Formats: sequence, C-alpha cells, structure tokens
Amino acid sequence: MDWLWNNPFLPIVAISAAVAAVFALVIGVTRFGALGALGTPVVFLVAYYLTYQKVPPFPPAGAANKVFYVGLVAAVLAAAFDAIPRDPVPAWTKAALAALVGVLWIGASQWSRGDLEFWSLSLAIVAGGGFALWIVQLQNASAGPAPALSMLAALGALLAPVALFGGSSTSVGLCLGVAAGLALLSIAYLRAPKLPNAAILAVGASLLALIDAIALVSRKADVPALALVALAPLVGLYASRLVFASARFRPLWVWLASGLATLSPLVVVVALLFWRHESPL
Repeated sequence: MDWLWNNPFLPIVAISAAVAAVFALVIGVTRFGALGALGTPVVFLVAYYLTYQKVPPFPPAGAANKVFYVGLVAAVLAAAFDAIPRDPVPAWTKAALAALVGVLWIGASQWSRGDLEFWSLSLAIVAGGGFALWIVQLQNASAGPAPALSMLAALGALLAPVALFGGSSTSVGLCLGVAAGLALLSIAYLRAPKLPNAAILAVGASLLALIDAIALVSRKADVPALALVALAPLVGLYASRLVFASARFRPLWVWLASGLATLSPLVVVVALLFWRHESPL
C-alpha cells in the first residue's frame, strides 16, 4: 500500500474532498443550493493552491498562474449572468463564453506567433469545451444538480491522463482533487433543490484553462483524446435518460448513471494516449 500512502496526489485529493465535505454538509443542512456557486470554484482554487503551493501574484505571468485567475473571472461573470432577471442569454452561449475566457487570456501570449495549428486548436477548445459545459447545463436543468455535478467530477478525472501525457504531471493532482471534491459535493445535491449554472461554468472554465495551457502554450495536448473527453457528457446525458422508468425519479440512480457513464470513456482515452505516445510513467 506504499504506492497509495506515498502518492504525492493523495494530500491534494484528501484536502479538496474535505473542503467539499464542509460545503456539502452546510448545503445538506440548509438546503441552500445557491451555495454551490461558491463551493465549486473554492474547491478548484484549493486544489490549485495545494498543487502549486502558492497564490499567483496579480497580474499573473505565465500560463499556470493565469489558470488560477481564469477560475475567479469565470465565477464572477457566471454569477453576474445568473443575477440577471429572466436571463436572456442562452445556455450554449454562456458555455462558449466560459470556454473562451481561458483561450483569450492564456492564449494571448501566443498570438504574435500564432499559426494555423494555434487558431485551429483555439477554435476546437471553444467548440468542444463549450459543448461539454452546455450538456452539463442541460443535465442540471432536466435531471437536477447532483447528476450535473457528477458529470463535472467525471470530466475532471478524464482530464487527468490528458494532462499527464501532455507533459503537465503537476496538473494531474489538480484534476484529481477537483474530481474528488465535486463528486463529494454532488452528494449534497441529492436533496438540495437547485444549483446555479454559475457553479458549473466557473469550475468548467477553470478545467478548460488547464487544457488551454497544454494545448496553446506547450502544444502537447492530444486532440483525439480531448475530443473523446468533450463528448463524454453526452454519454452521461443519454445514460441517465435510459435509466429504467421505475428508477428515473430516484435521484440516486440518475446521479450514478450520469457520473459513471460520463467516466466510462476513461479506458478508451488512456488506451489511446498510450498508443499515440510514449509512456510518461
């Protein structure tokens, strides 16, 4: 068991989960679901701090430092949209904007020498990342917040091997910490009535910022693997709708189906990465 207890990612996962547990407990007791709009970005920022052992100075220099502030900016913008009465902005537009924040900020350092590959990757990240976040928002509206958060947790886990093979082994702990925290937080929403979409967009933009750093700056992201990750929430969406009619109205079963189905491409993603790259282990 030494590989487990001496794992450098274990403290990140454990502390991120503990922070999420505090939010989950408060949400579970108060049934105040809007607290998730604070809980999800806090889980990400705690995981970031534990991973990099710092709060980056502002204005940030370097892609890794900018990732921290993309989460903050996305959280503020998403909360502002949610505060608009009868918000006229479609969910897919918000998802695309959340994906665009990191591309514009982190990719800005590469604009002067941007080539066709750079612009193609930028467009693909906005399209693919926006699509994934849009699907999670649809799940939040149709099936409830617990399934939506379980899908986000699965996305965090799916991005961990992409980060590892992209040369960012440090980011693996961040992805796993976020995944563990969101999975635990989702349990509280089996009873809480509502989760603001700001919670989804904030942590989604933060995770996409990690990909921006790998894809647009180091240029080491595996595009086919990322495409599979972007489509994974669609698998979770349809799996939850295929749950037996008798169980469809039991939140526990929809929650499990959403998360596990979204996570199901993990084996394919890892196999694809090993096939296309040398082992980073």
